[in-house]
Amino acid sequence: MLIIGESINSTVRQVGEAISNRDEQFIVELARRQVVAGAGMLDVNVAVAEGDEAENLVWAARTIQSAVNVPLVLDSRQPEALEAALQVHQGRPIINSISGEERRLRQLLPLVAKHDCGVILLCLDDGGIPKTPPARCEVAKYLVDQMTGAGIDPERLYVDPLIMAVGSDWQAPRVALDTLRRLRDVLPSAHTVAGTSNVSFGMPQRSLLNRTFLAMAIAHGLEAFLVNVEDKAMMATLWAADALMGNDTYCSAYLDAYHAGRLAT
Repeated sequence: MLIIGESINSTVRQVGEAISNRDEQFIVELARRQVVAGAGMLDVNVAVAEGDEAENLVWAARTIQSAVNVPLVLDSRQPEALEAALQVHQGRPIINSISGEERRLRQLLPLVAKHDCGVILLCLDDGGIPKTPPARCEVAKYLVDQMTGAGIDPERLYVDPLIMAVGSDWQAPRVALDTLRRLRDVLPSAHTVAGTSNVSFGMPQRSLLNRTFLAMAIAHGLEAFLVNVEDKAMMATLWAADALMGNDTYCSAYLDAYHAGRLAT
């Protein structure tokens, strides 16, 4: 199980301002809180902050890793920014993300191969997001074939089935869950990852929807989680669902979370 903290994201106004203003204390505190809450990696997105994205991403990576000993998920659409951050990153990062859009695939595939990093693969291509689970799996299979053909270990690949908002399409969560189930059969060597908070966008009681969907996604094969790790109810649901699915050997992660006081909601 891989838990990725989602909170260092410049689309959040305070985070974007902290990055633009080089507020080291704010970013370090946010990183530390997420690690304490159970994050094994931290997603870092600086795209909306003012200034040069490559410089911002390098600063953020250095600042965070000076304070916490976890690898990062480098979240950017700019190859130049990713290349710069990969030069200073400590350990093995994950690139978030590569899609089946040919231009983006050809730009980023060499970076993944060169830097021996992980990568999140999105089930979309130049035609957009496929509407059916079989079509999404076809995109995923194409991307995995491209990666493994370039010598990239399948163990470093994380397929994102793309979770869309239930408020915009009441069938969207079911499509994502069915895609997850099919991916286990189509691509057994690759991992699955998703940001589950997308499902509740625009709806009331978002945390309720997020944690309920998270448990359902775990039952359908989701292995890595991009979540708000400071949502205690969400995290308690994650550890409980993973244990009940038989993914948690001897329930060790669940028991560790209990003894650390992380299951209180």
